[in-house]
Amino acid sequence: MKKLILIIFFILFTAACTGTSTKKSQDIDVRVGFDGLKTEFLKNTPPQKIFEGDKFPVVIRIKNAGAADIKKENAAFISLGFEKDYTKNIELLTSENVKSLLEAKTQNTATFSLEGKSVINQKGGEEVVSYNLVAGKVDPQSEFHSSAVIATLCYPYETILDTTVCMDTDPNNLRPGKKVCRLQDLAFANGQGAPAAISKIEVQMLPSQESQQSSSGSGKIIPQFLIYIENKGSGIVIKKDAVKEFCTQGKIGYEKFNTINVKAFLSNQELDCQPKETKGSTEKQGYVKLKDKKDMIRCTLKEGIDGRQDAYLSPLKIDMNYGYTQSISASYFIQKTAR
Repeated sequence: MKKLILIIFFILFTAACTGTSTKKSQDIDVRVGFDGLKTEFLKNTPPQKIFEGDKFPVVIRIKNAGAADIKKENAAFISLGFEKDYTKNIELLTSENVKSLLEAKTQNTATFSLEGKSVINQKGGEEVVSYNLVAGKVDPQSEFHSSAVIATLCYPYETILDTTVCMDTDPNNLRPGKKVCRLQDLAFANGQGAPAAISKIEVQMLPSQESQQSSSGSGKIIPQFLIYIENKGSGIVIKKDAVKEFCTQGKIGYEKFNTINVKAFLSNQELDCQPKETKGSTEKQGYVKLKDKKDMIRCTLKEGIDGRQDAYLSPLKIDMNYGYTQSISASYFIQKTAR
């Protein structure tokens, strides 16, 4: 009997622990913060001082500190800039995940994929990109030359916001009775695990033309959302299709800077988001053009909802796609060798 009681106790204890662990995992939200990829040079790469003709390493650690995955079919790029007059050679050390961009004129550009944060991997993926450079000669009249390397990242990224909004068909409280929710704006101070963030949503319930003409005022209600977007990261937003171009050519057209494509869904119904792209896209998507790192887009459920129904809660999903670029630099001295 005692043995049976101990077995039952052990089963209940194990189930309780498993349930607690599952609940904690489900409660983890990785879509917070304003980070995307983060980079740093490994210590002493490049060395502070080298001599003419020396081969020296430049090693860059890249971490995906955001919530979006960078996949092989939409890869990230890293380009290493250097002084050509003072660098004799550059070699990229490739690996299973880090590949040389074949069409690049030198081995300074690599492409890679990197998973983002998840419930299973809460720290996100990490990659190391290694180069070997060979120092050139110092000017005859100088004893040394101060030089630098610049590592530029260009990558596609995504911001996803899943929230709940109140669909209050009686925002002026003209009907009797208690509501399950009331119309209110939404604020998001903690980001969504990406450098481009939704900071606020203003929720509006607009009477349709049919409703305005109705004597009872109980026609269709048009839900509209004013979505405020900010670049909260330290880099620059570019169009998603300009990622490779920027890292390989170092320049893109003005129209490709600060542009984010936006889609929004209310209970799985896609909203009409304005303004829309009119050039360069077969699918006319809503977009924002950031000014001073901020902008707003208006998304509307054109078919509306029945104005006679009571207030209810509805899921709202916003999906933003864009490219992002950022740079870090490190300096070093090339010392003239004795002749």
